[in-house]
Amino acid sequence: MIERDIRNKILNRYSDKEEKIFVSNLIGLINKFLINDYVVHTKFLNLNEKSIAISILNYLNVNYKIYENNEYSEKVVIFLIPEYLKNEEIYSNYITCLKVIPSVKNKLLHKDYMGAIYSLGITDENIGDIFLKDSNAYFFIFNENLDYFKYNLSFVGKISVKLEFIDINKDEIKDLKINYNSININVLSLRVDIILAEIYNLSRNEVKNKIENGDLFINSKQVYFIAENVKENDIISFKRCGKIKVGNIIGNTRSGKIILNVKKYI
Repeated sequence: MIERDIRNKILNRYSDKEEKIFVSNLIGLINKFLINDYVVHTKFLNLNEKSIAISILNYLNVNYKIYENNEYSEKVVIFLIPEYLKNEEIYSNYITCLKVIPSVKNKLLHKDYMGAIYSLGITDENIGDIFLKDSNAYFFIFNENLDYFKYNLSFVGKISVKLEFIDINKDEIKDLKINYNSININVLSLRVDIILAEIYNLSRNEVKNKIENGDLFINSKQVYFIAENVKENDIISFKRCGKIKVGNIIGNTRSGKIILNVKKYI
């Protein structure tokens, strides 16, 4: 059981209201684990939540494992594992891949599937990454929600769909990946506003206004600072524009600009 003074010390590290709520719930989950000594797990965590959770679990010296679908995963589930189960494969007892097969090929986009999910009342924390492959979609969901999807997801938009449930250990899952275009851009610095203006062909003032309106997320954390510097592998979401992953610095132009590789999600 985590003592109150330690709990308060952890909570005081965070000023953001949503982060405080997340940390409070995580501490409650940890206490449940410590008292009962059986497997418990988080919901699907975004990149910011994952970073916070790992920091706290390491600080408290709690044994855990992280489930992520593959190297392209942005959402994970953290399992708190008793010592007697630390070498067991347990993920498939809790998580399944839902394959959605539309009746019409090459018509549905990622946003269409997200819209269908939200229309069912499913929240972000209850669904993992969504991958598109060969006109089909692959969702990662908790086993406890299987029946709900089975009996309620029959259309995406106006297109009827069939469902298949796939064990997450199958090879078909390992082949899933994010589709993106790899491009090189020339920028004066690694400031996020400069990069976004170049990629989306916006003025610096347009980018500034959108950032100040709360449209920017770096590694799932909302950012309002227009001069934030990005680093390799940062994932940047810019509302109503798109999402990118920062690649490596290729070099410099003769004029001194940075040649930066960027992966622009399709």
